[in-house]
Amino acid sequence: MRKTINILILCVMFLILTAAPLFSDVPQVNLKSLQKTVDDFSSSLSRSLPFNSTMGLNWSDAYIGQLIALPPHFGIGVSSGFTTMDFGSISNVLNMFDTKFPLDFDAGFPLPGYTVEARVGGFIIPFDIGVKFGKLNFNPDFLEGLGIGKPEALDFSMNYTLFGADFRYALLTGEKVPLRVSLGLGFNYLKGGISMPMPGGKTIEYKYKDLYGYDDVIRITKPDLDLKWDSKSIDFKAQASLRLLGITPFIGVGASHAWSSAGYEVKSKLTDGDGFPINIQEDTKKALEKYGINNVTKTGFQQINTETGWSLRTFGGLGLKMTVIRFDLTGMYDFTSGCFGVTVGTRFQL
Repeated sequence: MRKTINILILCVMFLILTAAPLFSDVPQVNLKSLQKTVDDFSSSLSRSLPFNSTMGLNWSDAYIGQLIALPPHFGIGVSSGFTTMDFGSISNVLNMFDTKFPLDFDAGFPLPGYTVEARVGGFIIPFDIGVKFGKLNFNPDFLEGLGIGKPEALDFSMNYTLFGADFRYALLTGEKVPLRVSLGLGFNYLKGGISMPMPGGKTIEYKYKDLYGYDDVIRITKPDLDLKWDSKSIDFKAQASLRLLGITPFIGVGASHAWSSAGYEVKSKLTDGDGFPINIQEDTKKALEKYGINNVTKTGFQQINTETGWSLRTFGGLGLKMTVIRFDLTGMYDFTSGCFGVTVGTRFQL
């Protein structure tokens, strides 16, 4: 009898030891934890996005003059640079999908961008109007097309679109003294995102409670993960510039009221805990909506949060004039998010 019991104990231990790797192969995440992480992510980005959308049109001259003057005052050029975003919030979302961003950014994630921009002087009253546009699609696959090969650290793609316009009214035009001061009102729109595959073809399960209080899971395998954001903002700014011999130092402050959204989208074949295709019914969708998840299909789901609020920034730098060509170097700092940025620009300006 004792020998039989020992054999049974050994069999049970063998089954436990052999079954343990099966359970540990698929990590599980509670959807409530994912929801909170994405809430923090969208809240953080809602403070950073309006700041990024203010790239461009930060010309060193606080006011460029009248269009109907001789010569007429206008300008066209390009500017490029970056502003930072809170990398911790991005990294935390990726951790919820058992993955990591291939690069580390302790000082903040640098979101690069550029704008093609133009500004024309006003007439009769001292004002000028500016417009800007930029679009960027970074995909490292083009390196393979060049025969270079795609580095493992660049296994992600990024896109962004930015456009905006502003109106500035000059309180001081610089006619009697070389000081120019203006107040401005503008609108900016920004849309962007980061896409990456989950490395190693991983599988992960997300636990949640169904409408009847029972535990249920969604399993995703080899997913593509997209982080998305967009922002629309009304911008108020004041700027002062001092025209010296070919050099124009300038400084300004700005405040933006923004309507922003941020979140993620998972693209993967959804299955249940046993690996069978999940049945997307209304009660499943309603249960997941409690966790902020929407647009659930058999091939993925998403969670997008919206935020509104104010941000406050300062900007300044130095302009260099070479006949009709101008060069600007601008530094930016956002008091609300603690993010910073740098842009350089060149343009033809009369």
